[in-house]
Amino acid sequence: MQILRPFLCVLTVLLPCFVYGIASAAPTTLVAGIKITSRATFKSGVYHLTDTGGGIVQISGSNFTVDFKGTHIVGPGAKQGIGILVADARNVTIKNADVSGCLWGIVVERSVKVNLDGCNTSWNADLPPGTVIDESGHEPEDNHGGGILLRDSRECQVQRCLSQHQWDGIDVVRSQHNVIEEGDFSFNGNWGVHFWNSSNNRFLDNKAVWCTTGSGLLYQALTGWQTYDAQAVGIDHDSNENVIEGNDLRFGGDGIFIRANEGPIEPGTVVPPRNGSHRNVLRNNDCSFSPNNAIEVDLVDDTIIEGNNCSFSNYGMWLGYSRRCIVRNNICISDSTHAVEIENGQDDLFENNIMGFDTPRPNGQLIYLRYNGRDKTPSGPYTLRNNVFYGAGTALLLTATKADFIGNTLLIPKGSQAMRAVVGDAASVIQESETHTEEPRAAVMNLGRAIKPGSLLSWKGSLPKKDSFPPVMEVEGIPLWRRMENNQEMVYWMPDFWDRPAKDTVQARIFSGTWLSDSLTVPVLWPADQPRIISLSPNPARIGDTVTVEGMNLGGGRILLNGRPATIVEATPNRMTLKLAEGILVPTHYNLVWERGEGAQAERTWPITFSVQVPQEQMPHLVSASFSPTTLHVGEVLKVTMTVRNNLPTPAPLTTRPAPIFTYQEKQACYEMGFGETPGKLHLRVSTDFRAGGHDPGSWPWLFGFGQEMLAPGETASVEGYIKVETPGVHEFRIGLVAGGFRFIDDNAYRTKITVLP
Repeated sequence: MQILRPFLCVLTVLLPCFVYGIASAAPTTLVAGIKITSRATFKSGVYHLTDTGGGIVQISGSNFTVDFKGTHIVGPGAKQGIGILVADARNVTIKNADVSGCLWGIVVERSVKVNLDGCNTSWNADLPPGTVIDESGHEPEDNHGGGILLRDSRECQVQRCLSQHQWDGIDVVRSQHNVIEEGDFSFNGNWGVHFWNSSNNRFLDNKAVWCTTGSGLLYQALTGWQTYDAQAVGIDHDSNENVIEGNDLRFGGDGIFIRANEGPIEPGTVVPPRNGSHRNVLRNNDCSFSPNNAIEVDLVDDTIIEGNNCSFSNYGMWLGYSRRCIVRNNICISDSTHAVEIENGQDDLFENNIMGFDTPRPNGQLIYLRYNGRDKTPSGPYTLRNNVFYGAGTALLLTATKADFIGNTLLIPKGSQAMRAVVGDAASVIQESETHTEEPRAAVMNLGRAIKPGSLLSWKGSLPKKDSFPPVMEVEGIPLWRRMENNQEMVYWMPDFWDRPAKDTVQARIFSGTWLSDSLTVPVLWPADQPRIISLSPNPARIGDTVTVEGMNLGGGRILLNGRPATIVEATPNRMTLKLAEGILVPTHYNLVWERGEGAQAERTWPITFSVQVPQEQMPHLVSASFSPTTLHVGEVLKVTMTVRNNLPTPAPLTTRPAPIFTYQEKQACYEMGFGETPGKLHLRVSTDFRAGGHDPGSWPWLFGFGQEMLAPGETASVEGYIKVETPGVHEFRIGLVAGGFRFIDDNAYRTKITVLP
């Protein structure tokens, strides 16, 4: 075997120490800069090493295996260096590597048929929650770090790898025909996996849950922290014909996002875009529980979206300007806004999907297809065939759009008026019967006496005909991920967690598309030694409440609310009580996590949704604001004066940077100057309707702090600031009061037209 050992540098002038390959059969000790060119194993241990250039471990050559079993490479942190660099290699296998504390754990570049097997590349470089990066797609964004980077490589395999708690799980850049399978890329702050200029790759049977800013510690929702375009799966910039199949992608900022943000090929048009990512296959994934879109496909062609669970998201699917998509056999149930919305799409086919609201919404719509009026790209035609719709007043809503609606089923509760397809009557309307049949109840009972989280559940019963949607199995009202089917049975997956406590029993039922079974109480077999939260009360809570957390194996731990330790009043191994902070500013949601230990060695429960109620009239509010003068010249300063009143029964924390009186140049933005949001503190923001200094309209670039740290109950505080204007024209300026890290309290207030003369 070729290994590398340092020779001693004894010159008077300090020279760098190099390592050379020599033959040996014994395991060797890892040193920084070691070069591996043939089969190698290493002495077990934790190696604290720093990359001085070219990777801590440098691997190249052909036809050998390097086994890192028993070693842990720990870099210096601070986003420095590469743990293992595999460059210009062919037919090389890397097994059991464990790398943390680097910019990238493992980088494979300019290589062919490299196999990463059973490697752990967690806890490498991360960026602060809420970091905004360039989302144009022009660049691969592989400079921020994470677990694994495949770059300029082909026919590689990444198998059974763990890559969590960092910025990206795995990036694939300018690489083709690679396979990533059976890995876990969860709890990353940006992407689970990102493809950029990479085609014909396969992402199969992986887990990438809670891939969103905050990595599962911050609550992600419309009323919580923004997700900043984080995704479980991101596909960008001429990445075509990739297959994303059989993956658990729940709780991502988006589940799957294919986008083309680089503008159109022809000026004055929208589609086709430059560097679009076309002909990708999204099949049999669980993309549910996204606060944005379970699946978003924008400005691309010929995407196959088949057999996915897109439930409990804001939108099940957002397919803006999509063309010739095939959307088949998907589940979109209980999405907040619409199951599907498309603006200016064309020639998309929807067939054998089931879309509904379990809690009926008489004024709701399930599919909304529209022309947005912004450009000449037409909307439609679409074909909707053999789908099942239920629980909404309108199945399909069209705006300046053509669609063929053929053979669909509209299911309505008994005594309700029929749903509308709004495109004629080419659908069957079925009213629920007064009694349930025995068949669906018997099917639920086939689950057996107990179910185990993370296991497959088989249902053997009479299956629907081939051209209709397979039955949906729900546990606690949540559609399970359908994993496989044959002529006689359906197989579903019982998740290992959701966003709620781990109950000892659950309610299960079957929905066939024409009937809903009775619920059956089924015990859940949780591992006896697993820390878990069983109940949380009160939830929602109010300011000043004492909250009780009950569970199993909680001794020695702490409670985190949005990543910050809560004040514990009392703790036992199975019960903890905590006091809510008095300085809560708004009704909000938290991710509540139990944790014992630190960093990579910590034990944690999954995030549980916990909410706090604050009545609108008790929240802090803007009471006055003004801009002056309303007419001025380029180069002059616009004065903004804002007054806030604290209506809370407790003091309100205030942001103090930048301190009054502060003047911005128009081109400056707070997030580029180090003036960031402070979670839980009030600050003021100003925005405008034009592209000021290269910042998008509505990006709220100007943040103003207060001249004090706290605002007492019932008191007011005024802030004066200035913006030096540079863009002539008539522009609308507006003001917002923000609870940092949570949301706007007063949004788009005090709109004022300002005339800027040359």
